[in-house]
Amino acid sequence: MKLKFNIITFSLTCLLLSNLTYLFAQDKKTGLEDMFAIFTEEEIVVSALKRPRTVLKSPAIMSVITAKQIKQMGFRTLIDVLKIVPGFYISMDETGEREIAVRGVLDDASQKIKVLIDGHSINDVWRGGAMWNFDDLPVENIKRIEIIRGPGSALYGQNAFLAVIDIITKDTEDIDGFQVTTSGGSFSTQNYNLLFGRELGGLKISGFLDYFDTQGFSKKIEQDVLFPAAASRSPGQSQNRKEKTDLNLRLSYNNLEVKAKYMKKRRKDYIGVGDALNEESILRDTYMFTEFTYKLSLSEKLNMTPKVYYDQYNYDPFFEQRPDGHLGVYPEGIKGQLRFKQRTIGFENQVNYKLFEGNELTFGLQYEWIHQHDIKYGKNSHPITNANLTTVTDFTHDLPFTRKATRHIYAFYLQDEWNITKDIDLTIGVRHDRFTRFEGTTNPRVGLIWRFIEDAHLKLLLATAFKAPSFQEMFLTNNSVKIGNPSLDPEKINTFEIGLGYHFTEHMRASINYFYNRIRDKIILDTATPKQFQNGGGSRIHGIEAEWKADFGNDNYVFANYTFQDAEDTRDRNRLPDVPVYNGNIGINAGFCKYTNANLTTHLSGPRPREDGDTRRDIPAQALVNMTLIGKNFIDNFEVRGSVFNLFDKSYYDPAPQNTVPTDYPQQGRSFTIELRYQF
Repeated sequence: MKLKFNIITFSLTCLLLSNLTYLFAQDKKTGLEDMFAIFTEEEIVVSALKRPRTVLKSPAIMSVITAKQIKQMGFRTLIDVLKIVPGFYISMDETGEREIAVRGVLDDASQKIKVLIDGHSINDVWRGGAMWNFDDLPVENIKRIEIIRGPGSALYGQNAFLAVIDIITKDTEDIDGFQVTTSGGSFSTQNYNLLFGRELGGLKISGFLDYFDTQGFSKKIEQDVLFPAAASRSPGQSQNRKEKTDLNLRLSYNNLEVKAKYMKKRRKDYIGVGDALNEESILRDTYMFTEFTYKLSLSEKLNMTPKVYYDQYNYDPFFEQRPDGHLGVYPEGIKGQLRFKQRTIGFENQVNYKLFEGNELTFGLQYEWIHQHDIKYGKNSHPITNANLTTVTDFTHDLPFTRKATRHIYAFYLQDEWNITKDIDLTIGVRHDRFTRFEGTTNPRVGLIWRFIEDAHLKLLLATAFKAPSFQEMFLTNNSVKIGNPSLDPEKINTFEIGLGYHFTEHMRASINYFYNRIRDKIILDTATPKQFQNGGGSRIHGIEAEWKADFGNDNYVFANYTFQDAEDTRDRNRLPDVPVYNGNIGINAGFCKYTNANLTTHLSGPRPREDGDTRRDIPAQALVNMTLIGKNFIDNFEVRGSVFNLFDKSYYDPAPQNTVPTDYPQQGRSFTIELRYQF
């Protein structure tokens, strides 16, 4: 009944807004130069084809979020932005880090999503995803975010399974000076950001420096996995303290461009990696990369873009898995120190060649060397027998938690984009990846775009993709809970998509997409003790995404999107857990005058089913409202922004696995941020 009510409410709201905006649009006269970038069909993007094309001509179902939208909607981090993308849903794990569900599928560490910064992959090979390190990526330096909703392995290889997210940063022309931003808010949060961009004698320099510190929201946990044991710290408070430094740098001179990034993060464990409240856990990560790119034009028809890059990821956490007095056997609790480093050295060369007018080939070669090393492992209990030890003992050489490993990846890709007629575009592409520990995988993609009438277009897409096993899934060892499997094969997906877009008026546009995904060889944990990763799962997901947008100029616009997804496990036909049956967003922005802007956005989600065998009731439907006000232009180059999140202080939860935290993971209530920005 509640589900029905929410769907009806959402539909009526959209209908009301549609009628209001239609009437308004008849009287409002707006120049194209004032149109807000929420209409993205003409936005130039690069992610879908690895070269500039408009969204409309890109063979993919895409979303583009601009810097202006990010500012007006009060977004603070990357994860805030992704909440409004159709088909995306954000959840939280026991450590406090965010995970992204896409089109009905939620997996550990968001491994099935490829995340890039200016075309450079930031997925780590230990977990396979990027959200562990970059869910809280600051947004001040973002020019736009390009999101491909669907497979992208035909161009991007591993992990471009369900989606590709490309974060395009601001360059010298976008900044042209310095911008200082400072903010503070709930939970003793403070944030300082310096954004800069200058051209000096042909050398273009841009980047940012960001520092963030917060105590984080804390919620009472009535029962953890140890309750009612005497050693349990429940009822007790969760932890979410975080300190982080981000640095981005871009240099370009003539055809040479250098990109560099450094990130260091230190945080507390929200509930704990073992779902037991703790006090001592500290999670530490450091990530950096450098990339050199050279753009070479050999003729009017032939261009080449070689690049080389280096990545390094350092993982150095201290875990308190069980508190003092656990089982009466561990007076100091169960504690462990882990460490490893990962290095990646890579090369890619992309060639673009115009065969004839309306036809362009893209060909690329890529090689990556990935090495995991400098492994350290200490624990005050035996890793296999769990026998108590008086001190934290070094097991690095005798019983390491993982091992040194090297992965070589050889890949080539070929894509042909053909403008058959002025209204029909056909794109055919294929990529082959070969890994050192398993046989190669070939992934094709076909995309057809048909502008069958002046104001409408149809997109038909067929593609396959793969997710390579992570190093954790392959090499985790000497663990009494779960272990890796070096013989794992990649996960595979087959996808069919059809999308229809229509422009009702100059001010109003809508689209509807149908998708069907079939996942095979899914990596799961078996039922043995300890559990081992195996290829044995499968899923079938289909659903519909609908979007509606209306822009009246002068920063007055409304938007709505809605996603329905039917996701089931192909082994037992049970619904996939922890992802809502439906979700959506409704937003309105009002530019009252040149001095003020107001935004109101509502995030809606349906009930989230439990995993098979979990007798708890489903996570209920929820609606969360955020509001942002901006004051500007009353002082030259100065701007103030205030945001309230979860405006009505709704209580809501993210699902905890069964037999862990029975009342799930409580999320933050009402909070606020005040931000001051000055440009010079």
